[in-house]
Amino acid sequence: MSSFRQKNKDNNDVLVGLDSPDDGGVIQLPNGSKIVQTVDFFTPILDDPYDWGRVAATNALSDIYAMGGHPISALQLVSWPRDEIGFDILSKVIEGGADVMASASCSVIGGHSIEDKEPKYGFAVTGIINDKIYTKSNVQIGDKLFLSKPIGSGIISSAIKKGIASDSVIQEVTEIMTELNDRALELAKKLDANAITDITGFGLLGHLSEMIKDDSVSAEIFSEKVPVLDSAQEYFENGIFSSGSQRNYDSISSDLSFEKELIDKVKLFSDAQTSGGLLMSVPDNGLNKIEEFLKDFNTKVWEIGRITSRYNGKINII
Repeated sequence: MSSFRQKNKDNNDVLVGLDSPDDGGVIQLPNGSKIVQTVDFFTPILDDPYDWGRVAATNALSDIYAMGGHPISALQLVSWPRDEIGFDILSKVIEGGADVMASASCSVIGGHSIEDKEPKYGFAVTGIINDKIYTKSNVQIGDKLFLSKPIGSGIISSAIKKGIASDSVIQEVTEIMTELNDRALELAKKLDANAITDITGFGLLGHLSEMIKDDSVSAEIFSEKVPVLDSAQEYFENGIFSSGSQRNYDSISSDLSFEKELIDKVKLFSDAQTSGGLLMSVPDNGLNKIEEFLKDFNTKVWEIGRITSRYNGKINII
């Protein structure tokens, strides 16, 4: 394996993924094509097996879109406690995943399963990049930050596990988590985005911190403009906040600058998301037709901040 990695490094076959880890690895093929690869799987976050499969597929596809690619094929990954949970349940999970992959024009060409005490499901996905590769750290001073999905799925997932989430809240968060990021990518391309990442388990602030690698820049987050699901806000105020989300906050707290009255918002912005939206860093000169583009792509984004020269913290919440 080490010699293979070194060969690729010397020959520049691996464009993203060796010295610059990102949302996916990008490989240059001998014919000039670029492929992007990623993998993701997780334990159940919804009680409905079909919807869990849909969310797992959407989540796995998201990294392909974040890199600027279009998915073409996927391999299923399954861990299943066959003596505790019947294969009829697994068939519903697989059906949900297959339906989302079909909607993304991505062919499921196989996979692998093992027996395990805890069920897990996901995909390894391969895509093609025909145009620009979008890395997460190419932010530029003066860029605006846009987010394509609201925050709060982690808190709601915790509420579901505790049995306190209403049917309407579960339906709302399921619709959000099963929304593909393909239209958000097309919008980002139209806006000539400089950098893109998707918001998943590390939370909004955690993934944003990965974008700010250059010591000469900071990110400003407008705390009142970040979209948070009302139900997530309510559950948070009632003490629902996962240990994973708390670890997110703890791991990046030294990079943050904010007034103490914003602590609750900052923790909300650290919520561990599943199948979240794209966070895109967009130059000002790409914004003159944004309302027109939003209608064209039937999608929505929120302007939540900007990239500035470095001051105070790496991320400044105002």
